[in-house]
Amino acid sequence: MAAFGVLFVGNSYPITSNHFTQVDPTHWVLDVCTLVKPQYWELKEVCLFLAAPNTLDPSLALGLYLKSGAGDWVYMGCCHNTHPSEVMPLQWPAQDGGYAVPPGPGFIQVGVSIEPLPELATKESSRVGDRLGYAKRVGMDLYHFLASFATQTSGDTIVIPTKALDRWYERFERKFRLDPDFLTRNQHKL
Repeated sequence: MAAFGVLFVGNSYPITSNHFTQVDPTHWVLDVCTLVKPQYWELKEVCLFLAAPNTLDPSLALGLYLKSGAGDWVYMGCCHNTHPSEVMPLQWPAQDGGYAVPPGPGFIQVGVSIEPLPELATKESSRVGDRLGYAKRVGMDLYHFLASFATQTSGDTIVIPTKALDRWYERFERKFRLDPDFLTRNQHKL
């Protein structure tokens, strides 16, 4: 019986642990380009799930990691007995201004590991910090957009046309549809 599985939202059926390569007793790897699709950049979300209740010891959790090419493993999220599934957004690194040509086997890998729950809880808290950073980037994008419409300023007050917020949201939505990672691609520009 499978202990866990992943699902690439809108792009795959559930892929159980039986389809992963078990590296050692606590680590599994899935070759995304071979078993899911070569156009990895079309995969926007992944769900990690436990296949049955109480699959793990209560002190353990499953961590999900991604690896692109020769890069490092990047922590994405976790699940455990009291939180049996998690949907995580995927961010793929662009290669020289675009995505790599559909790569060969092993270029994009998903790793799953059994780890102590407290260790993964620490990694989760840093993930929440990443979400807060993202929210700050959205706020800064809005501020800079609205400031460009300022008709007058007085101290910390900016006067803008009434339609400016609607225009920002339309622009944001359009950019987000084209590239969901546009705010995080250049993280150092905060």
